[in-house]
Amino acid sequence: MSTEAAPDQEYREPRLGSLSRRLATQAGLATAGMVIGSTLFVSIFTAVHQYTSVVATAASTAHLVFDTLGPGGPTGTTQQTVFDDRLRTDPQVWIYRNGQVVLQSPNTGSRVPTGSRSGMTLGGPMPYVRVQVTHQNLGVVLDYPLAPAIALIEDLILGVATIGLAAAVGGGAFGYVAARRMLRPVQALTQAAVDLRHAPADARLPELSDPHDEIGRLGRVLNDLISALDQQRQRDRMLLAEAAHQLRTPLQIVQGNAALLAEGGLTPAETQESLSAMQQALSGMTRLTNDLLTLESARTRRPEPEALALGPWLEGLREDAQALAPELDVRVLSPSAATVHVDVQILTRAFWAILENALHYTPAGGRVTLGASLLPEGVEVYVRDTGPGIDKDELPFVTERFFRGRHGKGKRGTGLGLPIAKALAESLDAELVLRSAPGAGTTASIRLAKDR
Repeated sequence: MSTEAAPDQEYREPRLGSLSRRLATQAGLATAGMVIGSTLFVSIFTAVHQYTSVVATAASTAHLVFDTLGPGGPTGTTQQTVFDDRLRTDPQVWIYRNGQVVLQSPNTGSRVPTGSRSGMTLGGPMPYVRVQVTHQNLGVVLDYPLAPAIALIEDLILGVATIGLAAAVGGGAFGYVAARRMLRPVQALTQAAVDLRHAPADARLPELSDPHDEIGRLGRVLNDLISALDQQRQRDRMLLAEAAHQLRTPLQIVQGNAALLAEGGLTPAETQESLSAMQQALSGMTRLTNDLLTLESARTRRPEPEALALGPWLEGLREDAQALAPELDVRVLSPSAATVHVDVQILTRAFWAILENALHYTPAGGRVTLGASLLPEGVEVYVRDTGPGIDKDELPFVTERFFRGRHGKGKRGTGLGLPIAKALAESLDAELVLRSAPGAGTTASIRLAKDR
């Protein structure tokens, strides 16, 4: 079995907890929840409406019976009213005179109402609403049945519950089918991404959906990410190749001189010369290693801003530069009193990279000027030298790693100074700007945005 087949198969085949199944389950539960909520609302509303209607009907029926009573008590008309099926339901009616039952509807049997409180009674064989109407020595007690209203509510709940169950099942099935259909491009995108692992480096994900919908935009973003990673991989390969090329010569120097020292027979002067060559080669390798580490940290370190007064900061850099290159005139032009909020360590390392470059290329007796200027969009700190300048055709490439122009041939250095300055400036959301012309020197500046 191939070692790569299993992971590929795992990516291609959705598991039981796939997104389509989860969406279908959620659609079914959401539908069921909506139906249950609607059922409860409709049932409560219907129950309240039915109860109000029953109470009103019972009251009107009781008053109808009471209105047929004459001053002497029940008459034939009263009996006809009590026994009349036009009452639309089957209420139980008792007529009292002086506290004694003088007439009652046949459906009461031998039952005599107890108590005198009106209201709803749900217990017993027949839930009912009782209404009492009295005047002087006459009274009417009417028990109006709730069974029809309760049966209506039960039928309503059963019907809505059946519809709800069917809707939940149908909603889940529809959600599953819709989710599978909508997620089909995602599955195809996943398979294309898996196949991309074994495709050429320039291969990209195909367009599997409308480029303007969510899946289409996801595909474009993934392709942009793949392109960025591919470019970064190419840059890393070039950096590794250039670093190996840069290290090859000093390593050969160290290896050759170490062999000479091991053989012996060298004069003290020759021994000292070999040791000096080895020390110089090791120093170059150390510098290259430190520059490479600085480039890497520029991509990963998170800036920690703090207040920085530019005037004292520039003066401190000028003193260090003057001590490093006493043959040059290093000065600060119009020291700025501005204060910026920036990661001081990163800014100092970036500025020192362009300052070292200026010191390196400015001939003895030349001038290197440090300064700061306020711009509409922020602050600019700069280094201006009186060196040979940069040819126009080389200016776009001087910030590339290991690039050396015509004036850099034969000079010591790693060719990483300006690339380091650019990478560090970008980590501060700043911009490295170069202005130069042959014979007119170079001005390198770092433009910092305004404090927010």
